[in-house]
Amino acid sequence: MALFTLAAFTLPSSSVALGQDLKAILEASSKAMGIVGLTTIEYKGSGSSYNFGQAINVASPWRHLILKNYVADIDYSVPAMREEMYRTMPDGTPPFGGFLQVQFIRGSDAWNVLGDLPAASPAPATAMERKLQIWLTPAGFLKGAMASHSIGKRQGANTIVTFVTADQHKVEGTINAQKLVTKTETWIDNPVLGDMVIVTTFSNYASFSGVKSPTRILQTEGGYLVLDLEVSDVKPNGAAAIDVPANMRGVQLAPAMVKSEKIADGVWFLAGGTHHSVLAEFNDHVVVIEAPLDESRSNAVIAEVHRLAPGKPIKYLVNTHNHFDHLGGVRTFAAKGITIIAPSANVDYYHKVFLLPHTLNPDKLSLSSKHATIEGVPSKRVLTDGTQTVELYVVPLKGYNDAMIIAYLPKDKLLVEADAYVPGPLNAPPSAKPDPYFLPYTVDLYEKLQKLKLDVGPIAPLHGRMTSWDEMKKTIGMPLH
Repeated sequence: MALFTLAAFTLPSSSVALGQDLKAILEASSKAMGIVGLTTIEYKGSGSSYNFGQAINVASPWRHLILKNYVADIDYSVPAMREEMYRTMPDGTPPFGGFLQVQFIRGSDAWNVLGDLPAASPAPATAMERKLQIWLTPAGFLKGAMASHSIGKRQGANTIVTFVTADQHKVEGTINAQKLVTKTETWIDNPVLGDMVIVTTFSNYASFSGVKSPTRILQTEGGYLVLDLEVSDVKPNGAAAIDVPANMRGVQLAPAMVKSEKIADGVWFLAGGTHHSVLAEFNDHVVVIEAPLDESRSNAVIAEVHRLAPGKPIKYLVNTHNHFDHLGGVRTFAAKGITIIAPSANVDYYHKVFLLPHTLNPDKLSLSSKHATIEGVPSKRVLTDGTQTVELYVVPLKGYNDAMIIAYLPKDKLLVEADAYVPGPLNAPPSAKPDPYFLPYTVDLYEKLQKLKLDVGPIAPLHGRMTSWDEMKKTIGMPLH
């Protein structure tokens, strides 16, 4: 990762650099906000959250969720944070009811607890951003700035302060004339958006037990809202203790692993993680369906493809839809000159985001001189060599995604689909319950397949285990015959 250096920062001519005065400004702001001696804090509130990278179409913001209850416990001395969110879909949109998620970070250990499940699950991939979020809070920003070699400048009545965290992330904040922190910014690498800015703004300050806290917090990532929080209560030095479960300590991000399973003649299910791909072999080339997550995952998929079909080049990479967890590894294929097939509605957007700078963590496409070659599918496209045939259909999933590619291999009656039907975790038994979040979209998919008159047998979902048409029908309560 390319590191920010303070020496590289330049101040615009309209700004006045601060020297020794900066320490006094930070101390005055800390005193005015009542955080001198503050070690922990608890925020409670409600509002809205938005699923980052999960837009219904490429022109819309991230999907909106109602944040019924929000609690954040932060310990600045460790640092550590516990973030509890109980969310529902707006206006009765599926899923019905709500769902609880609790996210933790302490030091370098990150983990989750979901719903009523008693067991924690490790989340090492989120550790960097969760730790960074601590320093984006008003108190965290001031504490981080005072503990670091900070630089400052005047911009009108505001003071702009910049420091670099221990993990080498640049954090910039604005202190207004009332000595209150009104905004923080940082930049992180994202597989799709590259050097992505995170902006948090704070307003409507009020006093809570001697501490001044914003009662309105807005955060954007990639230019779109991810959080709109109305703070109802703040408890200084009242946060719950955050201890790492023994089985979560020291869990590291495992290297990407691909577990391949032959599911038809010349067709493999490339699993081994939370997101999957499918390989279809043709006479003189192969086609890969889906490049999820990031470059690490795509590198592993590409290596497995070459092992399974040696000597046959990858001609096409089929991207099912625009959600970032399914788009994140596409750039790796583009860097190899492989043609990307995507819904026509997404092509212009993909060209635009693929040109965004990736200087924080340069990937293969940013280091190459190549431009992505992307071909759109308006409604249907057939890939065939007379022996192998893959039919691609673009279908909308109501309330979820406006342009989703499904793949159908008629010779084997095999359906490849993403997100609409999630039958359960990988290797789960057929009796395992499907993810209820996706059930309404499963019904929609079923209806679309009926209209297309596709004779489906096995189903290769791009989340979860292999399944079948009969199991999908049973899941949504349809008769098997």
